[in-house]
Amino acid sequence: MGCRGPLAIRPATPADAPAIARVNATAGRRGWADFLPADTLARFEAPRREWEHRLARSEPDDVLVAVRGDEVVGFASLRRPPAPGEPGELGALYTHPDVWGAGVGRALMAAALARLRERGCGEAVLWTERHNRRARETYEAAGWRADGSTRRRDFLGHPIEEVRYRLVLTPGPER
Repeated sequence: MGCRGPLAIRPATPADAPAIARVNATAGRRGWADFLPADTLARFEAPRREWEHRLARSEPDDVLVAVRGDEVVGFASLRRPPAPGEPGELGALYTHPDVWGAGVGRALMAAALARLRERGCGEAVLWTERHNRRARETYEAAGWRADGSTRRRDFLGHPIEEVRYRLVLTPGPER
């Protein structure tokens, strides 16, 4: 994994789909191991074709990748607000476990939130699994706060509960 060299964050292209799927699957299996059953994790394969389709039709900057050397080491996806004045959404934020703790996630989050601000969003939301301690600590350290909303969904036959986080987007760089 390309852990050396300067970090670049750029809009994803359809050619990045295989690397995004790899990061998604590797980070998901490692990050969710504390709260999802091993048989569920063993079945998880990030949907490469869905990423190819999404990247072929997405607006520029809807998906950002973090690149070190020539390797994608992380990605963030954004969802545009459904209506003016509504919050934008950080739909996904994943980094390869080899770069955990190296600031890649913080850099991706800052770039994604800057894009939402540029789109006129004054607030952002994200959803994460209730038991995903590592992710929740990361978001809380960046100023995100749980707003009390929850939702349940199925992940490969396993029920999960997600909590919603909210962040006011103030002008200027992220922490």
